[in-house]
Formats: sequence, structure tokens, C-alpha cells
Amino acid sequence: MLSQMNGVGQSHAKAILIGEHAVVYGEPAIAIPLPNMTVTATLRPAFRGQTIDGAEFHGDLSELGANVEGIRQLLLRLINKFKMTNVPFLLSIESNVPQERGFGASAALATAITRAFFDYFKTTLSNTELNYFTNIEEVISHGSPSGLDATTVNSSNPIWFIKNETMEKFEMNLAGTLVLADTGIHGQTVHAVSIVKEFLTNDQERAWSTISHLGQIAEKIRIDISENNPEHLGMMFTAAHHELQSLGISHPKLDKLVNAANHAGALGAKLTGAGIGGAMFALARNNNDAIAIANALNKAGAQNTWIQPL
Repeated sequence: MLSQMNGVGQSHAKAILIGEHAVVYGEPAIAIPLPNMTVTATLRPAFRGQTIDGAEFHGDLSELGANVEGIRQLLLRLINKFKMTNVPFLLSIESNVPQERGFGASAALATAITRAFFDYFKTTLSNTELNYFTNIEEVISHGSPSGLDATTVNSSNPIWFIKNETMEKFEMNLAGTLVLADTGIHGQTVHAVSIVKEFLTNDQERAWSTISHLGQIAEKIRIDISENNPEHLGMMFTAAHHELQSLGISHPKLDKLVNAANHAGALGAKLTGAGIGGAMFALARNNNDAIAIANALNKAGAQNTWIQPL
């Protein structure tokens, strides 16, 4: 019977390795999945109501606030698809992916919820349909998403992305461990985009040179990931951070964490995501180094750290 079913959907976070902001101007970006940072959605039958139970919100679907309007619209579409308008349910959300840090939290949540509904009804879910439902949330939350988040939270491989041109998976062949850290400050995407635009207007030559150099670094990073060259990769990450600093989209707390990681033995470190807060990552040679770097980041003021073997 349907009343005895549960539906479970899972997804994971993502990180931009390279391409922040430069990707808007035609340069390549690379995103990688972060399988240690997960979202699990569980759909269960209930006696009454349509209740969502998660860290961001607990209550009836009809009471979801404006900050989660994308999720509300996604749920309405899924309810309509599966003819659940008058069917009570409890949707439980468990997540260790922080919001507004550039980790693809909204895409990961939408993916997990969609999978939970399809699993509940034991219905096959194609990638096309998964992208369709995830995009409902992403369009409302982000306006005109590139699709990179939705693709990466559904992938086990890195994604090579060039706006309006290419979105393809490629093989990772890299010995190393990533350490990610949260500054505790919400990333300021809109402000960061405006800062880059202003720089392009008022110092065009230097701004375009920086963006072009970030594109060249992206090409080198792809080769380093594919050919297992962690030492050079680390240098490229730090070089990219300096370029992003010069674009004006770093933050004193990000710079402090990048410096702390490098002093603790990281091969390299940089901000990830929009900047002006948000998160950063460091590349460690191995798990032992990663633990030492994570400890140094915590001492330097990181709100949270994660270790992700590559």
C-alpha cells in the first residue's frame, strides 16, 4: 500500500575550483562534486497536512516563507505531477551543506527532494526530468542559472563549463585532499558581480587582463587534475586567488583563511564561489596534512571545515 511507502532522495554539494566571475565573460570554469557534503530528503505518508521538516523551515507547505519560494514552487509542481493535492505527507530534510556559501545548496536540495518524490512512487527519473524540476527552484532562487550547479550536484566527475558553449564531464586523476572552510559570512553574489562590472568600466584594460589570465589558469588546472600534478595545481589555485583579489571580490576573512592554509602546509588555496564572504578551499597532499590545515583554519576563525578526498 502507498501509505506504507517512504521515498528517499540524496544529493551532494559542489565547489567551483576555478572560473568565478570570469565565466560570465566567456572564460572556462571547473566545478567538482563534494560527496562528503550531503542532502537527504525523505518523503513519508502522514495523517494530516503537508509538512516540511528541515533546518531552514519547519511547518506546513502553505506557510513556507519567501526565502524558500523556489522550494515551495518545486513542491507544488511535484504535488501536481503525482496528483497529491489532497494527500498528507511529511517531507524531512537532513543537510550539512550551508546555504549561500557557493556550495550549490539550493540545487542539491531541489535534486534530493525531486528524487524523494520519484522514489516514493517508484517512478523512473531521467536526467532530463531531474534537470527540469531542479531548474524550477534554481530559476526562482538565482534568476537565470547556468545549469552548472544542477549538473554538478548530480555528477561524480568534475564539470568543464564555458557559458552558452560547453558543459562536459571529465576524468579526475588526482592524488590529494581538499579542505573547505566557511567564513561564516554569507557570500554576496549581487555585490560581487557589480564590483567586477564596475572594474571593467573604470579600468577596462587591467580588468580584462585579469579575466583572461583566470581563463588561462583554468586551462592549466584542467590538465593538472587530469594528469595528477598536485604541486602545480596548488600554485595555480593561489595564483587564481590573487587575481580574484585584484578583481575586488575577496574579503579580509577569506584572505586570512587562505594565508592560514598556506602557512599550515597547503599546496595552494583560494576563495570559491561569488566571494565577498562565503567559502574557500585549500589543497592538501594527503589526509594527515588536510587535518592539520583544517585545524589551522579553525584557529584562524573558520566557522566550519570539511575534508574531501579527491
